[in-house]
Amino acid sequence: MRVAIDLTALLPTPTGVDVYLRELLLHLGRIDGTNDYLVFTNYEDRRLFVNALPPNFRIVAQCLRPRAVRLLFQQAWLPVAARSCDLLHSPSFLMPAWRGRQKHVLSVHDMTFFLLPHVHTRLRRSRVFQRAVLGSIERTHCVLAPSAGTKADILGLLPQLDPDRVRVIPYGVADDFHPRLPREIEETARRLRLPSNYILHVGTIEPRKNLAHLLEAYRLLLRAGPVAEDLVLAGRLGWDYQPLLRMMEAPDLRERVHRIGYVDRGDLPRLYAGARLFVCPSMHEGFGFPPLEAMACGVPVIASLSSSLAENLRGAAELVPLADVPSMAAAMSRLLRDDGLRKRARELGLARAAEFRWEQTARATLRCYEELASGRA
Repeated sequence: MRVAIDLTALLPTPTGVDVYLRELLLHLGRIDGTNDYLVFTNYEDRRLFVNALPPNFRIVAQCLRPRAVRLLFQQAWLPVAARSCDLLHSPSFLMPAWRGRQKHVLSVHDMTFFLLPHVHTRLRRSRVFQRAVLGSIERTHCVLAPSAGTKADILGLLPQLDPDRVRVIPYGVADDFHPRLPREIEETARRLRLPSNYILHVGTIEPRKNLAHLLEAYRLLLRAGPVAEDLVLAGRLGWDYQPLLRMMEAPDLRERVHRIGYVDRGDLPRLYAGARLFVCPSMHEGFGFPPLEAMACGVPVIASLSSSLAENLRGAAELVPLADVPSMAAAMSRLLRDDGLRKRARELGLARAAEFRWEQTARATLRCYEELASGRA
C-alpha cells in the first residue's frame, strides 16, 4: 500500500490540530515499516522530521506556508503529486475537490464553526469555507472523528451521510506529560516567572474558550475569602481577545491574573505539573487536549459539561454546566481546600489520561487505511 498524507496545515506554533498531525505521523512511523508513505509538507517544515521516521516515509516539501499557496497546492498540485498512491489522507478538514483514483480519508476535528459560528473568525464562519468542509465530508470515503460527540455533530449536519463512513478514533496524550519532580517544576516556574501557587488554563485566547466565565468565577472565588492561588492563562492571542484583556485589568484581578503567552512544548508538562488546579471552561471541543494533558501530569481538572469534554472526562473531573459561573467557583473552592478530594481527583485523572495513547490512534488509523485500500471498507 502507498499512502499520501497532507501535512501542509502545520503551523510553526502548534495548537491541537498540529499536535494531532505530528503525533499521528510519528507513531505511524513507529508501527508501520512495511507500507510506503509520501508526506507532503511546507518547505519551511522540510527538516521537521529529520531522523524521526523510517526509510519507508518520504518527506516531499513542495508547498509554502501562506494560506492562499496552501489552498492552491491542495486543490491543484496535490492530486497530481499523489496520483501513484492508493490512498490520500487529508488530516485537517479539507480535501481536494478532484478525487482521482485514490481512496480518501479526511480528519474532522470539530464542527464548532457550524454549531457556534459567532465564536469563530470571519473566514471560519464564511459560507465558502463551510461549504468546502461539508463538500469534503461528502466526497471522502472515510471521515475520522476524535470523539463520538464530533461524529454526532457531523451526522446532525449531514443526516444523509452513512454513519459507517464516520469512524471515531480518539487522539492520544504524549508520553512527556507525566508528574514531575519539584526541582523540575521550580526551574520552569522561575524561568516563566510564575506565581508560587496557581490555577491554570492552557489554550488560545479567543471567544470559544469561554475565558470570561473563568475570570468571573475566579473573581467570585476571591470574594468568598482568602485565596493563595493566582490564575495563570497560557496560550497565544487568537482573535477578539480585547474584551478579555480589559477584564483582566479590573482592580480586583490586575495583580492576580497572569497572561504568560504561548508556552513551548518542552515547558508545557512542567507548567501543568506545577498547577494546583486546571480549569477548562470551553464552550465546545472536538477532543480537548489540555485537560487530559493536565490529568496526565497529576493535576485535578474542572471542565465544562459539554461536547467531548463530558465524554472524555466524566467520572475523572469536576464537570460544571457551561454558563454556571457560581458552580465553577464552587468547584474551584472545593478542590483547593479539600486535600482528600484533590488526592482522589489526581488518581482518577491519571487513570483516565492513561487510556488515551497515540499508538492506539495510529493503529486504528492504519487499519482504516488498509481496509479502504483493500476494498474491505
